[in-house]
Amino acid sequence: MVNAHPNQNPAMQPTSLLNFVSILFKRKKIILSFFFSVVLIVTIFSFIQSPIFQANSKLLLEHDVDSEKSLLFRMTLTEPKSDDWLNSEIEILNSYPVAAKVVETLGLDQPEEKEPDLTKDEKTTKLQQTIRSFQKKLKVENLPKSNVLQVSYESENPELAAAVVNKVIDVYIGHRSEISNESDTYKFFEEQMRISDERLRELEKSQAEYKEKEEVVSPEGQNEILMSRLSDYEKSFTEVRTKRIGKEAKLAVIKQQLEKRGGDISIPSTESSDSPSRVAYIGKLKGDLLEMEMERERLLQKFTPKYQEIVNLENEIAATKKKIENEIHQIVEMEDASIRALKAEEDALRSSINQIKGELKKLTQKEYEYSQISRGIDDNREVYSMLLKQREEARISLAKLEKGVKIKIISPAV
Repeated sequence: MVNAHPNQNPAMQPTSLLNFVSILFKRKKIILSFFFSVVLIVTIFSFIQSPIFQANSKLLLEHDVDSEKSLLFRMTLTEPKSDDWLNSEIEILNSYPVAAKVVETLGLDQPEEKEPDLTKDEKTTKLQQTIRSFQKKLKVENLPKSNVLQVSYESENPELAAAVVNKVIDVYIGHRSEISNESDTYKFFEEQMRISDERLRELEKSQAEYKEKEEVVSPEGQNEILMSRLSDYEKSFTEVRTKRIGKEAKLAVIKQQLEKRGGDISIPSTESSDSPSRVAYIGKLKGDLLEMEMERERLLQKFTPKYQEIVNLENEIAATKKKIENEIHQIVEMEDASIRALKAEEDALRSSINQIKGELKKLTQKEYEYSQISRGIDDNREVYSMLLKQREEARISLAKLEKGVKIKIISPAV
């Protein structure tokens, strides 16, 4: 198959147009007959058909934010989206109660001509059909980008169409007032508040009697005080225990060196060894010892060990070592005493901690009993507060005649 280029066979397009015109010319009688038949039918139908009249009315609806509620309950009330509340108003206008009231008031269910007597069920069925038919004819529209609703109704009788639209608006305003009537709601909240108040008073009385009997001022406050004391004692106990363990470890090192090396040891840092006077004294003794040992070594290079000056140096060296050893023993004794004091402090803190834990256990039992008696007080207070707010909301809504929406008739139906 070969695709033809657009520039090929230029005579084909005029030929097709001529063929089409030729066909139309051959069928001209049929086409003209069909055209005139349609025109004739439309003309006849227009003369036969009864004229239909449409009555319109426009309503301006403004959502009224409850500024009273905003000030009373200290909350920000935002205006809802237009579609939300306007659709609700459209539903009320199209509702069955409004339609039924209009049909009944204007007698739209009454026959134009005399009909045979109908049974009760037949009358009910006919009324329902009339109401459904009325609802289909009634149109409620929200005009674009506005808070305006247009109510329309079509009828062969123009006066009836206007009367229906105006009546729909009247019935709608009355019906939505009935819907928004919160008198029963207000009475309900009043009764619930009374019940909640009685229950709350009973619970508070039981709570006060238990406080007086058990001498419980504030379980929460007492528990907080005990927990704070326990925390302080446990912290002190940990510090003392850590300090005692550290001293025991350092003392063990000193004793181990004493057993192996005598006075020639390195003393770990302790409270006793870190005393400025003691540090200076031990340092002086070690310095003197070093000088005497060096002097002895120098003399031994010239004289025998029995040389009197060397003997005197040996005696002084031994005495200095003894002094250093005595200082170290004093450090050990002082550290031993400090460790014993820390153990005593540790035992006292442990005893205090156990005592506070016992008090907490007793307080926990009292707090449990107190909570059992006081159960529901906070919940009932919240319920009472909620009921109070809702009752006030109902009272404000009850006092407002327009029930949150201002309805203004822009143009009545004529």
